[in-house]
This record gives sequence, structure tokens and C-alpha cells, in this order.
Amino acid sequence: MVAALAAALTGVSLGVALGAGTSDEATVLDAPAAEPRATAEPSPVGTASEPVTLVAVGDIAKVATDGRATSRLVASIAPDALLVLGDAAYDEGSAADYARAYDPWWGRFLPITRPVPGNHDYRTPGAAGYFGYFADQVQGRRYYAWDAGGWRLYALDCEIACGARSRQLAWLRADLAAHPRTPAIAYVHEPLFTCSTGHAPDSRLQAAWRVLQRYGGRLMLSGHNHAYERFARQDAAGRSDADGLRQLVVGTGGAETYRLRRTCAHRRAGVDGRDGVLVLRLRPDGWSWRFVGTGGRVLDRGSATL
Repeated sequence: MVAALAAALTGVSLGVALGAGTSDEATVLDAPAAEPRATAEPSPVGTASEPVTLVAVGDIAKVATDGRATSRLVASIAPDALLVLGDAAYDEGSAADYARAYDPWWGRFLPITRPVPGNHDYRTPGAAGYFGYFADQVQGRRYYAWDAGGWRLYALDCEIACGARSRQLAWLRADLAAHPRTPAIAYVHEPLFTCSTGHAPDSRLQAAWRVLQRYGGRLMLSGHNHAYERFARQDAAGRSDADGLRQLVVGTGGAETYRLRRTCAHRRAGVDGRDGVLVLRLRPDGWSWRFVGTGGRVLDRGSATL
């Protein structure tokens, strides 16, 4: 298992590792500090000329049975990589929560998992349960980048500083600039755009959205609200923009569901009261998506070109 995990995680690009023995955001992100250690450029999932299949979902399990149906769906899809969009184990994201609620059904996907933490993970100081469980996957990094099928994916953490002056945004900007012709997807727990009765939109993501749009980013994936939403292309202020990003919210991993508001600017699809996963097919010339419910029914689908 250790060898398999190491092979699956050859890949995490420059990010910021956790400070030893501290969960203090200002200490880790904003005070002068040594540069984070670099890792070798990751071995990508697939090649730049081959399509790859990703599954994305968050907000998964309070007890093991919560995520059982969605885990079976993931297994039936057999993706190349699994993006866990935060709050995998409730309520505190502790080591015990992960062992009891998440691992029994989702532990089998560890070799292909690329996670981000959620707000519930930080209920445990320093998100220690998350960083302990996903130790081989994230290698202590709060945010990181990796390649899949000729695309660049950015795993972000806006439970810590991610605004215009943050170290995280400086890293994101530099990595995007270093890959100017590579289409990009970012994923983070809380969404910038959403119309749920559960949680309000998170304006902290505006700076990251602007940087991603400037460098040709395509998608922002999130969880947090326990429903599915897909939005048309927008700028960070929520204005329709043909060069903007699309927001997809996929907080449908198994935790109790939330209701969506019936009207919502620029939302093109919404599904509430149903668990399911987002399936992304990335190609060199475009991408396609399917939101698949646990019964196997496709509840939303479409495609786009680059």
C-alpha cells in the first residue's frame, strides 16, 4: 500500500507545507519564512494527448453508511483520479472521524485521491485529522498543483489565507504564469457562487478567481453546500463573462442534503435532495461533465471546447 500511495502521489508541485507544531495561519502564510521545499514535477495522470476521467465530490460521511452509495458509484466509474472537495469526515474531521466514517468505504481510493480540506476539518486544531489521514496524498501541504491529461489542477485551501496578499495566491499566480498554455481547474471547499439554504457564497475566493481568469482558468469546483449546482461563465463579481470561469458545487457525497433556492443568477442546473458525483472527462481540446446520482441516473451533462 505504501508503494502504491507513493506512486499515486508523485505529484505534488510547489505548495506550502504545514509549519511544525503550529496551526497559526499568520505564522504559516504571512510572516517571513524559509521557502517551502520543492518536490520533483509530478508524474501526470495520463498524458497531454490522452483523455482522462476524474470524479469530484465533497461532504461525505458522518457515519460510514452516509458515503456507502456514493463510494460504490465511484468504484463503478473507475476514475483516473478522485478529487475530494473537503469535509470528508464529520463532525470534527478528527482521526477518529476519518477512521469511523470515511475509511470503511472510501479508503480503497486513497491511491488516486487528491483532496482539499473543509471547514469541518479545521474544527480539529490544524486540521490534524485531515493531514494525518491524507499524509501520503498531500505531504503536509496546504495547497498544491498537479497535471491530468494536459490540464493543470490546483488544490486550494481557503480555510486559511487565500486573499490578494496571501502567500497562497502568490504561489497560484506564479504557477499559472509558468504554465501559460495549459487549461486550469481549481478546486476548494467553499464556493464563490451558490444559492443554497445551507451556506452563503464565500467572497474570500474572489482574488483567486480573478487570477485564474487572467491566466485562462476554466472551472472552479467546490463542496460545502450539500447539493449540486452548475453556473455559466462569470467574472469574480458575478457578471456574465465569456472569458470567466464556471462554478460547479458538488457537496453531494453522502452528508445530509440542503435545499436550493429556486432562482439564482447565472445558475444553469441545480439538483438538491440527491447524492451523487461529478464525472469530468478532460481532453486536449475540451472537456465534458456528468452529474450522476447514486442510482446511476445522469442528472446533468454537457461539454465544452477550449
